[in-house]
Amino acid sequence: MDFLRLDFSRHIFRALAWGMVTLGLAMGALFPLFILVFGVPQDIAFSRSFIISTLIAGFVVGNLNFLLASRIVRPRLTRLAERMQHVRNAMQRATFSGDWSACDPADCRLEERDEDEIGAVAKSYNALLYALHDAHRIEDRIRNFTATLSSKLDLSELGDQALRLLMDLSNAQGGALILERQGEWHLLASHGLTSPAQILESPAFHTLRESPKQTRMSLPPEVSVDAILAQFKPSDVLLTPILNHGLTLGWCVLASATPFAEETPRIMPLLMNGLGLALNNALLHDDLQRVAALDPLTGIYNRRFGFKRLEEELSRAERNQSPLAAMIFDLDHFKRVNDTFGHLAGDRVLIRAAQLARDLLREGDVILRYGGEEFVIVLPGAGLQDARNVAERVRFAISQAEFPIGGDQSLKVTASIGVCATNGKQPISAEALINAADQRLYAAKASGRNRVIADESLQENTPSAH
Repeated sequence: MDFLRLDFSRHIFRALAWGMVTLGLAMGALFPLFILVFGVPQDIAFSRSFIISTLIAGFVVGNLNFLLASRIVRPRLTRLAERMQHVRNAMQRATFSGDWSACDPADCRLEERDEDEIGAVAKSYNALLYALHDAHRIEDRIRNFTATLSSKLDLSELGDQALRLLMDLSNAQGGALILERQGEWHLLASHGLTSPAQILESPAFHTLRESPKQTRMSLPPEVSVDAILAQFKPSDVLLTPILNHGLTLGWCVLASATPFAEETPRIMPLLMNGLGLALNNALLHDDLQRVAALDPLTGIYNRRFGFKRLEEELSRAERNQSPLAAMIFDLDHFKRVNDTFGHLAGDRVLIRAAQLARDLLREGDVILRYGGEEFVIVLPGAGLQDARNVAERVRFAISQAEFPIGGDQSLKVTASIGVCATNGKQPISAEALINAADQRLYAAKASGRNRVIADESLQENTPSAH
């Protein structure tokens, strides 16, 4: 502040003082010539005393003019310098502390009451201050948005969190995140939209996604937007591609009943950079989790992850007091297949058997490779009779299928299945449930193979984990 004040004092006002005093002296020196026009005698006009008097008067007037200008202008310029220095110091502190509250325009702005050049400077200063404040506000939004999402690795959780933040930042009433995976488009998250899946079928979206650039468009008439309290037709729809290293990972669709703020279309691509990075990390994590969870031969869950899913389903069944069934099926005389045709042929049989069983299950059912030629199927919500019916369909499908083992050769294979179930009212561990199903499997093998055993009496004697 002192530096700026000295700068004004020693340069602008010093030059102003010299200029005004010089002008006063010049006017004093020219005044005797001027009064000759009005008939003043020459001996009086050019007398020594009169010239000295006019020079002194010019000097005094010049100084008075300087003092008057200094009194009017200096405080305004000094206040401007002080505010600028305050903002400069606040910016230096905020650069390291991250706290920009001291640069709030409400505290640092200048009054704009004057219409002269200094008033114009004040207006420009205030405009710069508001622009700086807006820039840091947007920067904070982007940083907070990116930091919030950076720790999310679950795709579903990430999508839901990101969309809620984006809707809040843009004041949108409806929105959706659309993700591209393996050439197909999927709805990752949606809020406030009655029929978000219709966006994927929109011809306009199919055209737009070929050119990854932000655009505004109106939803087709068949797509309605559902606000929290009322139905409304969006007046502004913003579609922004989610990019990561030049690749389009998906699209963000935001709908508002009123036009978006002017800054929204500008800030969205910046937010999409952070979302693209977070989505890429989540996709990589999801792929790693999927690889770690799957049996490399059959593509179904491996034993470790499958048991984790079984424990989750058992906990859910106990909370809801709902039934759950489990079965183990084993390919009959599988060792003979390996010994006769080789392990490659045996692998083909296992892959085919897992595929046949998986095709007969519901979306929420779980199938895992228990070990060797044994497989476990978990049926949430299924009682013993329902599970018995599913087991019979699996056994029949395997017994009727042809199992290609290479070339023109194929085999016929059968399976034995043990089934058990819990009603969800009695606590039971995953290990106890599988042991009970294993008992039935051995009973099925002992009674001739290629059959299903689901014995109620065995269910009653199932050992409890507690």
